[in-house]
Amino acid sequence: MRVRLQVLNQKLYARGTFPPAPGSTKEAPHQQRIALGLPANPRGLSLAEEQAKAIGVALEAGRFDWGPYRGDRAETVGDWVERFKRRWRGAPITWKTDYQQPFNKLPLDAPLTVALLEQTAENKTEEDSRSRLRACNAYRQLAEFAGLPVEGFAQLKGSYSAAAVDPRSLPTDEQIAGWRGTIAEPGWRWLFGMLATYGLRPHEVYTADLADFPTVRVHEDTKTGSRFVWPLYPEWSTNWELDDVTMPPLENIAGASNAQLGTKTARAFNRLGFCHAYDLRHCFARRCLEFGYSPEFGAKLMGHSPETHCKVYRRWIDEGTYWAIYQAGVNRGDRPQPPSC
Repeated sequence: MRVRLQVLNQKLYARGTFPPAPGSTKEAPHQQRIALGLPANPRGLSLAEEQAKAIGVALEAGRFDWGPYRGDRAETVGDWVERFKRRWRGAPITWKTDYQQPFNKLPLDAPLTVALLEQTAENKTEEDSRSRLRACNAYRQLAEFAGLPVEGFAQLKGSYSAAAVDPRSLPTDEQIAGWRGTIAEPGWRWLFGMLATYGLRPHEVYTADLADFPTVRVHEDTKTGSRFVWPLYPEWSTNWELDDVTMPPLENIAGASNAQLGTKTARAFNRLGFCHAYDLRHCFARRCLEFGYSPEFGAKLMGHSPETHCKVYRRWIDEGTYWAIYQAGVNRGDRPQPPSC
């Protein structure tokens, strides 16, 4: 049986059709990788070719054994996570939310196997959820880094995507202004006004810089880094006195993670009963369109790409909004006129 060599992360692997590895849920031989523990240099390649030949002979003779490649030599989940982290490149907040949180669900002292990763994703996250997608993406990358097969994660991750969320009816700006006026607690009233006026993500409001008010500057330790935001409507920022910062009555705000702040805010909005916290952000996206701003400009204010702005946020905008914009355009006195016959 043919065994090929493969290079991943400057390490050499043997790839071929092998019997199921210990702990695997599969019963039949299938394509897998074997970590040879050799560097991808001339000396390592020479040794790897010898090992690949030996593996091929063992497979042909029906006496292949996973022992030398797993067994006592199998490294723990914690070992692989630490090695993966040293190789990984990206923003600290991305590591914390997209990798560290899924890795925290794993038993760090257990041997790393595909079965363990798949079972953890299946048992500790909800089907077709954002957390399932995030876990499968992180576990797939860890498995690939360790030379393990990753084919099963494609189906396990489910069908969740931000763009697949069904649009719901967003509140009107009249409703938003009215609701804010009924909030008795000053901190939550201020936060509600900030989310509505600036379209911030819920966690961003807690560290927002208002030194250049009415311009608001978002701290760099957020999902997409630092940015500036201008108010829509400007009147809301001044009439509601949003420069008078009044934080909600929450404990340990300074020590909470972005995810924890988002969860606390979502729970508070559930108690208020008006709308979801993120609805106010979607309404800001709608307002960008109503003000005639380009997708690039709206995306800049909201802290994401123009592609995300068009693909995700405009799904929340109903036909009536587009019709109003169309009417405003065709009724402009300086609009282009049709050619005369």
